[in-house]
Amino acid sequence: MVLANNTRLNVDPVWKHYENVEYIEIDFSGLTTDDEIIDYVLKAVDLGMRRPDKSIRAFVYAYQMKTSPRAMRTIKMLGKQVQPKMKKSVIVGASGILSLLMKIYISYTKSNIKYFTDKETAMKYLIND
Repeated sequence: MVLANNTRLNVDPVWKHYENVEYIEIDFSGLTTDDEIIDYVLKAVDLGMRRPDKSIRAFVYAYQMKTSPRAMRTIKMLGKQVQPKMKKSVIVGASGILSLLMKIYISYTKSNIKYFTDKETAMKYLIND
């Protein structure tokens, strides 16, 4: 989470519940260096790989995230590994060049991640089967 003064709270990926549905919250907001992004992705993938196939719902925040081709290569590689575990995923806050990079990610990983502009609509989609 990024505060008004652009300070990022140190928030690791975490399992949460909403209306008795478990999901992993992944908040890339404000991450801008390759090392920060890659470290964060590794943490998220580590949590996900412990779960059965088709069991993970992921809520991804990407407000003010910046990335590079180097970080995207790692994200794509790790994303492809975790895809069998995914049931549903959403992303909120991806805009500009990040949207384009996410389309490349989706093409490479065969992810079914859906884009949303607000948290409430994204959450409703994520928790409903």
